[in-house]
Amino acid sequence: MNKNQLITRLKKHKLLISIFIAGLGLRMYAALLDPFLHDWDERFHALVARNMIYHPLIPMLRAHPITNHFDPNLWCCNHIWLHKPPLFLWQMALSMKLFGASLFAMRLPSVIMGSIMILLLYRITLIFTNENKRTAVIAALLLATSNFQLQMTSGIIGMDHNDLAFGFYVLASIWVYAEYVQNQTLVSAILIGIFAGCAVLNKWLVGLLVYLGWGINLLLSLKQDSFRKEIKHFIISCLACLIIFIPWQIYIYHSFPDLARFESDFNWRHITEALEGHSGTWRYYLDHFTSIFGMHGYFLIPLGIVFLFNNILFNQKLKGAVLIGSIFVFCFYSFIVKTKVDAHFFFVAPLFMIFIAVAIDKLLELSFINNYRLILFSFIAYLSLNPLQMIQYIAPSNKVRNDRIFNTYIYQNLHKYIPADTKVMINMNAFEDIDVMFYNNEMTAYHFTLSEEDTEEIKLKKTPIYAFKPHGKYKLPEWIECYPYLHIINFELRTSKL
Repeated sequence: MNKNQLITRLKKHKLLISIFIAGLGLRMYAALLDPFLHDWDERFHALVARNMIYHPLIPMLRAHPITNHFDPNLWCCNHIWLHKPPLFLWQMALSMKLFGASLFAMRLPSVIMGSIMILLLYRITLIFTNENKRTAVIAALLLATSNFQLQMTSGIIGMDHNDLAFGFYVLASIWVYAEYVQNQTLVSAILIGIFAGCAVLNKWLVGLLVYLGWGINLLLSLKQDSFRKEIKHFIISCLACLIIFIPWQIYIYHSFPDLARFESDFNWRHITEALEGHSGTWRYYLDHFTSIFGMHGYFLIPLGIVFLFNNILFNQKLKGAVLIGSIFVFCFYSFIVKTKVDAHFFFVAPLFMIFIAVAIDKLLELSFINNYRLILFSFIAYLSLNPLQMIQYIAPSNKVRNDRIFNTYIYQNLHKYIPADTKVMINMNAFEDIDVMFYNNEMTAYHFTLSEEDTEEIKLKKTPIYAFKPHGKYKLPEWIECYPYLHIINFELRTSKL
């Protein structure tokens, strides 16, 4: 491709390029938004990823526990951490190894994956609609300005970088399947397996979603000449998928058998129990569509589905796969899975954005609306982005956020106030011990005070303990106050919680 051809091609896609750059800029901003680690679950992911820089095959939360008196199955407070599969943690670890252990470097993989997803969704929609560029642009715009995904990139929304990476690999597998529907090459089939395997290596078996639509399409083509070739590709793709995620399962069951079995059982219990207080009725996700898809736009989802059924020009194989996959996930999480979390559903939100885009494009066929399409596009972006919520969040009056920034500054600068060889710290706010260990890699911190038994054990080693002065509900018990090697840090932490 010569220079003139490249310029012509860039001009042809200038709107998509503009949307991509805007989406990338928004995600960069989101990654830089909060100079602190968020509660659930960013701080835990960040610390485990940081420890993986040095021990990539040994996922650890507390890398240097000072006693053995802890529950190895308690994922918030244990030593070996198998609560999530490792791929997104490896990505975060690699980024921090390359660019330093900073919050931005930790969030950078989410910035990159979230931005690439804009292009993937554009391409999927383009194939889906048989080259309807306007629908593809609208779908890309919806994802580029998604307030929900931006909050995941910031770490504000629970599961954060884990679910964003999961959504990326699921969407990537669907993108390659869309390409496969057109060319049916073995390379595409293998890539489907690789991306689906990566999805499982990020989260759970629902990462195999692409095989649901592909499998049904296979059954419908049973009598066609292409069936034998496609079933061979399907099997090879499944094998490629297994090669990606099965080795990790074998490794953890061999290296950490008890914890691996516990975590596997815990994952399955999400289906039958409302774990960790995440309960809700079958309407849970419907009721949260405003936060997932932006204000009011989700009303267009059923309209888009109706237009899909009535449009014979759309790619029929891909239409069936997308419809079946998205509706299956919605029904599975709404009616079967008892544990309800917004982010668990978001990995298929881009597919629902295609339905919204189809509905909007259909409405644009009405001349009085089409005449104001630029205004409509801006309004769509506004509803999806919900900038008022973002402005309220970063307002100087947000005391909770300000207090978290204040505490984080103390944790980042502990080296100025305590000896460099300090190993043990206690009495910070609940779970902010994780923050302390992220910013001070060789230190072991506990947000609670150590038990009397633990204190007696480390007393024999004459281990110094540094504690934040009592603040709020965080008090030091008598056995800690009498500990001969206790040092009080003369800072009173703020106790507001996000």
